[in-house]
Amino acid sequence: MNEQMKQELIEWGVNWTDVEARFMGNEALVERFMLKFLNDKSFESLTRELSNQNAEEAFKACHTLKGVMGNLSLNGFKTSVLELTEILRAGSLDGTQELYEAIKEKYDPLIAILKKYQ
Repeated sequence: MNEQMKQELIEWGVNWTDVEARFMGNEALVERFMLKFLNDKSFESLTRELSNQNAEEAFKACHTLKGVMGNLSLNGFKTSVLELTEILRAGSLDGTQELYEAIKEKYDPLIAILKKYQ
């Protein structure tokens, strides 16, 4: 893995110790899966479903994002994703806009980092 990419991901909020252990120390594999995140559509679905005020479908998208986030140790937006998942799980949309904005503030820079090394 490119050392600069690794450093930028750590600065963004990736828990490197955790993700490296999950991929058994194989940094090339970590890089491959990080770059696959660019193809993940869960944030796009979350955006669409929140815009449509569809809590059930937004929950599905957010729950998927939560899983990917956990697998890749994307802790930069962990708290907001976890909180949003639970609000949506309850079928509510109360407070979702603020949490969505907090996630987006971290999501966009992550995508920029990954695109740089694609």
